[in-house]
Amino acid sequence: MNKDVPEADGSILYYDGDYPSLEIGEARAEDAAVLARIGMLGDVAFYRDAAVAAGGPVLEVGCGTGRLTIPLARAGVEVWAVDLSAAMLDQLRAKLAMEPPEVQKRVRIVQQDATTLDLPERGFRLAAIPFNVLMLIPDLATERRALASVAAHLAPGGRLALDVMNPLTLPMDAETKPSPSMPRRNPHTGNRFVKNALVGRLDERQCQRLYGWYDELLPDGRIAVTEFDFTWRMIFRYELELMLDTTGFTIESLAGDFEAAPWTVDSRRMVVTARRAG
Repeated sequence: MNKDVPEADGSILYYDGDYPSLEIGEARAEDAAVLARIGMLGDVAFYRDAAVAAGGPVLEVGCGTGRLTIPLARAGVEVWAVDLSAAMLDQLRAKLAMEPPEVQKRVRIVQQDATTLDLPERGFRLAAIPFNVLMLIPDLATERRALASVAAHLAPGGRLALDVMNPLTLPMDAETKPSPSMPRRNPHTGNRFVKNALVGRLDERQCQRLYGWYDELLPDGRIAVTEFDFTWRMIFRYELELMLDTTGFTIESLAGDFEAAPWTVDSRRMVVTARRAG
């Protein structure tokens, strides 16, 4: 999440409802449908396979509430889980406490800024920057610093895996009417909620404001309203390739989904694997 987003922002509190896990807790058909609509179906398997192949340790930048962290640790991989948000890391800790001791021991939780990352480990075999994390650093120079910082923590020949939205499939003009989501389930409360989302116009920095509110139906019939507001920066394909090239990476593949489909202008995502140069 953005550095300045408050911990009570709806995008943090409802993260697990917006981006449900099929691996942690009960797998639900409606959750799979949500992931399919936003192009995320299969992302955990993609990163898990890359982590197992690398053999660890793995650096996960933007781990959030552990949607990826815990499946990696379950697969036997040592994970350094890094995030800025104390509230999201608290959610990760709560989930991790429910895991067997051997899984818990494989996870090191670190609250740090990716752009100034400074860890004692410099021999990571794989770094993961999953699900739009790079876009949530809404400044080109700062994005490049984050990538360079990650490269500095990789072992020679270590790999990077990341994914971001394809901006060619996103709205770039402002939306004046909120777009309500389908009703979803808040996994923390079991209540149903609807996300009402708006976006601002893309500005000269390729940044866009995403904002709105969540309506959650409480057991007594009242509606709890929680606002959200954050910014992302759209990253176009050849800009992404140039950023990686100038921060110490050689791209090995760029696909349109997590099953290695060829990238086209209509692909929902850009899924990249790269190797640290040198």
